[in-house]
Amino acid sequence: MALTTSACPTANRRAVDPRNLPNPTAAQLLTNTNLVGTFVPGTGDLANGMILNTDPTAPRGFRKTAPIDWEPRVGLAYDIFGRGKTVLRMMGGVYHAPRGGGGTGGAGASSLGNNPPLQRSFSVSFGNIDNIANLIGGALNAPSTVAALEVNSHVPTIYNFTIGVQQDIGFKTVIEVGYVGSLARHLGERPNINQVPDNAHFIDLSPLGSNCNPNPQLTCTRNPFSAVSVNGPHLTGVIGDNFLRPFKGFGDINQTTWAGTSNYNALQIQVNRRYTRGFQYGLAYTWSKTFDYSKDDDSGDVNRGRPYKAFNYGPADFDQKHIFTVNYIYDLPGLGRKWNNRLAKLLLDNWQISGTTSYATGKPKTFGSGTGLNWSFNGASYTIATGQSCAAGFVLTPGSTTTCTSTTITDFTGGDINARPVLLCDPNKKTGSKDATGLAYVINPDCFGKPGAAGDIGNLSRNFIRQPSIFNNDVALFKNIKLGEKREIQLRWEVYNIFNHTNFSDFFGSMNFAINATTAAATAGTCPSGFSLLTPTVCGGPDFGKLLQTNGATSATPFGSPRAARSPRVMQGSIRINF
Repeated sequence: MALTTSACPTANRRAVDPRNLPNPTAAQLLTNTNLVGTFVPGTGDLANGMILNTDPTAPRGFRKTAPIDWEPRVGLAYDIFGRGKTVLRMMGGVYHAPRGGGGTGGAGASSLGNNPPLQRSFSVSFGNIDNIANLIGGALNAPSTVAALEVNSHVPTIYNFTIGVQQDIGFKTVIEVGYVGSLARHLGERPNINQVPDNAHFIDLSPLGSNCNPNPQLTCTRNPFSAVSVNGPHLTGVIGDNFLRPFKGFGDINQTTWAGTSNYNALQIQVNRRYTRGFQYGLAYTWSKTFDYSKDDDSGDVNRGRPYKAFNYGPADFDQKHIFTVNYIYDLPGLGRKWNNRLAKLLLDNWQISGTTSYATGKPKTFGSGTGLNWSFNGASYTIATGQSCAAGFVLTPGSTTTCTSTTITDFTGGDINARPVLLCDPNKKTGSKDATGLAYVINPDCFGKPGAAGDIGNLSRNFIRQPSIFNNDVALFKNIKLGEKREIQLRWEVYNIFNHTNFSDFFGSMNFAINATTAAATAGTCPSGFSLLTPTVCGGPDFGKLLQTNGATSATPFGSPRAARSPRVMQGSIRINF
């Protein structure tokens, strides 16, 4: 019998061994629906496709790498004019960074030691710990996430090179200007090679249609235990993800590979004055860019189900475009010499001031749940009376006569990875707008939109959004008191962030795009102010049916608003005895 858009009643649900499809007998229909998605006991090889350490063909450490890493280096220093004032310096070298274990051991997520058959997870339903011995035989085992490893691997290799000029400009001061570059190859990445492919979650795209019956080939993806939902032009309500993956019998397969690359290019300028006549200072400025594809092979942040470079390549997590630092030490003039008085010399001589001033642009705001940059696309629902019609953009929820659910797209791709937001402008260019508390936004939250159509994947690139910049001033005042030739007491008073400048360190990164479904009851066909009549008994709010970013200015966690700050002004005093 053809299935409907409603879920099968709980009392009628059954589990079945796929070998008994499509026409199972009554005895082959099992009432324990917890069996769905688990391995049939006593069938197949649960280690199929996996190489174990007992396999004689397995390479040592499960990896093949070069036995020797060659690391040539070359350097040059040349006095251009032969006067010791102008020096050209160049350097180049090859370096390697062997990764201990390389995904083959340890307690990390990439460890092969967490894989079956070394570790398996079983579940027991309808039992208790006192009877565990009798329940083991009925324990259920389902496909799990496993780690994989690239056998023909490489050692991460770094090529460093610099060229610069040093110039003595007099006044005990040297200026150095240089280019610094670094290219890294064979860096670790950890893509999931068993992702649910795009469109797999859309039952209307199934070859057998949305109202099919289960079959041995599992080509009918309709889940009879759930209702069908409208998702824009598509219908959702499919069987579990593990039935849809390319490699059946496994969950995610996170493979450690050495395919990543990165590059660093920088202009570096330094000005240094040696300590002389009671004064020393240094200035350093770096203008740089660092790009890569992944943080490392310790996280599955590389996606191969999308255009590889466009989706993964971007500024490194630690990239900072501008870094400027000034440091100084100055011996204050001794005023005690104006009075031939020991007390005056004790109080007014041997004072020293030092400090640093620094500015750095913010690092990228990385993708991630919690405080990271993340997003969601949600629908909405509201209640009507039986027999009333839903508003445009809403339909009755399958199995209900009173709940209207929006038909907006919440799943754009139908696979493991949903769409990213669409950039409408450059969010790093602030507009001066503020949230409800009066705090200025770190970024422009209005620059983000929802993709327009099914199949769109968005265009927000990795690490494009920047954290707040940092501006800080630290000052220290020292008083040195001589006690003979070899002893000295130093009184220190240090002030960090002397101007008490607020340096925000992070902002709220969660954005939620949802259809507004605010309603109110109509009284004798009349709506509250600002509301409009949807049915004789239901009124829609001013924004009813509109797409909103719900983590807005009035939210407790407004997207783009500062959420944390670095230390305020801190002062500390100390006494130091040198001997």
